[in-house]
Amino acid sequence: MNPYAPPTASTEPHAAAVEPISPERRLEIQKKLSRFSRLSFLFGVPGFLLQSAGRAMDSAPLSLLGVVLFILALVVYAKMRGRSGAWGIVGLATCIGLALLYFLPKHCLNCEAKHSYRSKDCNRCGAPLGS
Repeated sequence: MNPYAPPTASTEPHAAAVEPISPERRLEIQKKLSRFSRLSFLFGVPGFLLQSAGRAMDSAPLSLLGVVLFILALVVYAKMRGRSGAWGIVGLATCIGLALLYFLPKHCLNCEAKHSYRSKDCNRCGAPLGS
């Protein structure tokens, strides 16, 4: 690892050059990321609200349903950021799990290059990265 490299540089040693993606492939990846984002939101918000309501009413089934929905949301969110869906298990830690997933490096869905959590596009192939 080069300590003098800019923060946006790839962390992979001697990353092989990859051809830039076509506009069609870029659009396809953007649609996939958009779908992942919508699904994560649709599972996450009700999951978080059901957890909160279940705890307020001392209802274990309601809380459990909320936890399951929140974990599903984080599974989709992890996939959006190019990680394995198994990372969704951090949903057991609720908001801490979400923060953990947010600050982990992103992986490109096209060339699998590793990037900072702040990166918007892949440095190697130009593909969009999940938010």
